[in-house]
Amino acid sequence: MLKVIPLQKLPTKLPSEADILEIWFDRISAKHHEKILEKAKKTSTPIIYKLEKKLTPAKVLAVQYIDVDVSTAPRTIKQFKKLNPKIKVIISYHNFKETPYGKDLKGIHKKMSKKGADIVKFATHAKSITDSFRMLDFLSELSKKGQKAICLCMGKHGLLTRISGHLFGNYLMYFSASKSKESKTAPGQITIKEFNEYTHES
Repeated sequence: MLKVIPLQKLPTKLPSEADILEIWFDRISAKHHEKILEKAKKTSTPIIYKLEKKLTPAKVLAVQYIDVDVSTAPRTIKQFKKLNPKIKVIISYHNFKETPYGKDLKGIHKKMSKKGADIVKFATHAKSITDSFRMLDFLSELSKKGQKAICLCMGKHGLLTRISGHLFGNYLMYFSASKSKESKTAPGQITIKEFNEYTHES
């Protein structure tokens, strides 16, 4: 399991417990971009470029992963891979209201595959613990097919997916840098320390 910590601002120092950093470059002042990249190079920490607005070629060349929304045009994804043939493209689906049922999730996955996803990501809101169970079932299906996937549920009922998703095949697990509200990039996100406490890992 790879531990990912998302960052929406310039940190005083990079989290040492992270295997990968997800940098939201579109939300961080451009003058700080090089500082972040330089810090990451010193620690050899891989970076996910969380793209929200527009393509920045320099960042695509400097990172190992790029995360784009499922609505992103196929030609844009091809452009990423042309710029950086080694980059891994994560195509994401976010739903902050509910967790769709299996048929709909499979339809979204089919669309992601056609667009050239190396890794697929599903992040949905869990209205009940049942939604988390369904998401883990879906993750298990994808894993059995050899699909690299990240499947989790947001909100208080989504905790189950955050502490056990790695057991069902999650390629990456996301953790906030601290317990502060500002460091969380999604509702219900926990820290690595909290994860270790839930799972008794060291």
